Amino acid sequence: MGYTHYWNFKKSPVEIENGTQMFKDAANLFKKGLSLIPPVITKKELKWNSELGDYDEKEVEYKFALAGPMGTGEPIITDTAVEFNGKDDDSYESCILSVHDDDSFNFCKTARQPYDVAVCLALLCFKKVFGENFKYSSDGNGTEDGWVLAKKIFKKIAK
Repeated sequence: MGYTHYWNFKKSPVEIENGTQMFKDAANLFKKGLSLIPPVITKKELKWNSELGDYDEKEVEYKFALAGPMGTGEPIITDTAVEFNGKDDDSYESCILSVHDDDSFNFCKTARQPYDVAVCLALLCFKKVFGENFKYSSDGNGTEDGWVLAKKIFKKIAK
């Protein structure tokens, strides 16, 4: 098992009044937030310290780059779909939200790769627009690097 985020719509966006417009609004809010993610992300990792014979926490810098759902090409952010992954070696599992999603269980394992911040941001944006019709949860407790940065960015765009 890996570090995972979960979500679902109570009703498909195409089945609720103004749902397709709401999806478009959430996708645009997400796109706006993506532009604020820094090109280099610093995150904390446990690294083996052979001198101590134990792990210690170090800050590591990673280049932030999104790709299409397979880890190559461009992310897909349209009026009806949001599909992305990390790029190349920083990819793990695809994050896919669609205007045709129903109440089924959706998830994305990120393994805390740099694109984790984008998954967290997408969930915040869709929750903002869809309210009670959208639920999400995470294996994290909200203090992980991806959530912390996503919440900072979300505060700037969710006015």
